[in-house]
Amino acid sequence: MVLKLIVENDRNELKVYDFSGNYIAAGRAVNNDLVLGERNISRHHFQLEIVDNRIVIEDRDSYNNTYVNDREINDRLEIFVGDVITVGDYNIYLEQDEDSKLKTATIDRAAKTVAEEDLILAKSGSLGGKIFSLKGAETVIGSHPSADIYLFSDEIPEVHSKLIFDGNIYLLVKGDYSAGYSLVVNDMEIDSVDMRNGDEFKVDEFVFEFVEKGEEYDPIPYLQIAEDARKERLRKDIKGNKIKSVHDEDEAEVTQVKKIGGLKTFHFVIGAAVLAVVAVAVIAFLIISNSSKDDAGLRKNIRISLESKNKDTYTGRESAA
Repeated sequence: MVLKLIVENDRNELKVYDFSGNYIAAGRAVNNDLVLGERNISRHHFQLEIVDNRIVIEDRDSYNNTYVNDREINDRLEIFVGDVITVGDYNIYLEQDEDSKLKTATIDRAAKTVAEEDLILAKSGSLGGKIFSLKGAETVIGSHPSADIYLFSDEIPEVHSKLIFDGNIYLLVKGDYSAGYSLVVNDMEIDSVDMRNGDEFKVDEFVFEFVEKGEEYDPIPYLQIAEDARKERLRKDIKGNKIKSVHDEDEAEVTQVKKIGGLKTFHFVIGAAVLAVVAVAVIAFLIISNSSKDDAGLRKNIRISLESKNKDTYTGRESAA
C-alpha cells in the first residue's frame, strides 16, 4: 500500500488504515476518508496530499488545531514517514510497507455505477470525484465546517445554498435570500430551482451534478482531473518554496533560540552598562551631598566664631565706657 496511517486513541487502542489515493481528508464528518469520531475533532479537521513521493499536510481551519511532532501547524507543511500527527485525542503515525516505496497511486478504471440513493457528484476542484449522499430533509452547502458539503474556501459563504427535500423533489435555494449572489444551474442564474437528474450547479470554482437514485454516474474522470490539478498545484508550490518542510521548522526553531540567546547577551551588556552609569551617578551624588554638608558645617562654625568675636568686642567696648 502507498501510505499507512496508524491511529491511536486516548485509550491506547490502535487501528490501521491503508490509503492508495493521493488525497486524504480527515475529520469527524462521515464523508471524510479518515473518520475520527471524538467530539474534540472538527467535522473537517485536516487533509493530506501526496505527489511525487512527498506528503503535504494542511489544517482545515479546525477548532482544536493540528500538530505534527507536537508542533502546531499554521501553513501547508511537508511531512515524512515516521512523523506523528496529533489531533484532539488521537495520535496518527505515518508508516509505509517496507517492501514498497512511497509513490502516488494510479486511479483504476471502473465501470459506471448505478446510484443506490440520491446523491451529489463533485466534478471539479479538489473535491473532484467525491460523492455526497443526500439524506434528510436538508443538505447544506458552504464553507462552514458543519456544512454537509463542506467547501474549504474563504471566498464562499458559510451557508451558500441548501438542497431541501419535500418528500418528492429536491429544491435548490440560496442559504441567505438577502445575499447578493445568484445560484448557477446549467449555466443559468436562478434564485431557486427544482433539481432533476443530470442538473449541474456551480459554487465558485466547484461544479456539482445531481444524480437521482437508479441512474448511472461515473466519478473516475473527475477523480483524475482532481488528482492532476492537485499534483500540478503542489509541484508548483514546492518548486516555489511555498511549502515548508517539518525539518525546516526544526532549523527555524534552533535559529530562533540562537537569536533569542544573542538578544539576551546584548540586553545583559546594555543592562550592565546602564547599572554602571547609575552607580557612578549615585556615588557622585553622595560625594557632592557629603561635601555640601561639610561646607555647610564649616560655614556654620565660621559664622559662630565671628559672632562670638563680635560679641566680645562689643562687651569690651561697654566695659571701657
